Amino acid sequence: MTNGKTGRQRDWELYRRLLLGSAVGALVALLYAPQRGDETRDLIKKKSDEYAQAARDKAGTVADAAKTKAGEISDKAGAYADQVKQKTGEVADTLKSKAQDLGGKATDAINSAKESVQALADKGKSTISNQKEMIVDAIDAGKQAMADKKQELTAAAEKSGESV
Repeated sequence: MTNGKTGRQRDWELYRRLLLGSAVGALVALLYAPQRGDETRDLIKKKSDEYAQAARDKAGTVADAAKTKAGEISDKAGAYADQVKQKTGEVADTLKSKAQDLGGKATDAINSAKESVQALADKGKSTISNQKEMIVDAIDAGKQAMADKKQELTAAAEKSGESV
C-alpha cells in the first residue's frame, strides 16, 4: 500500500487522472486546433473513442489480474489450511500415542509397585511367622528348662531330706 491506499484505490485514481488528462488535452487541442470545426470534432470523437477503449482494456486487464491474484491467494490459503490440518492431525496422533505410552508405563509401574508391596508383605509375614516360632520354641525350651531344674532341685531336696 502506498500512502494508505489499496491497489484498487490507486487504479481508480489512475483512471481518473487519465480521463482528466484526456479532457484537458482535448480542450487544449480545441483551442489550438489548426483544422476546421468538423475535422476537430471528428478528431476529438476518434481520440475519445481510443481513450475509452484503452480505459476498458486497462479495466479488463486489471480485473483479470485481480481474478488471477485472488485465485492464487485462494489456492495458497487452501494449501496452508490443508498443511495446518495435516500438522494438527499429526500432533493429535503423536499426543494420543504418547498418552497411551504413558498410560501403559503408569499401569506397568502400578503393577510393579503392587508386586513389590505384595512381596514385602509376604516377606514380612514370613519373618513374623519365623520370629513367632522362635519365640514359642524359646518359651517351650524355657518351660522345659524350668521343669528340668525343678525336677533336679526336687530330687536334690529329697536326697538331703528337705521338702520343697
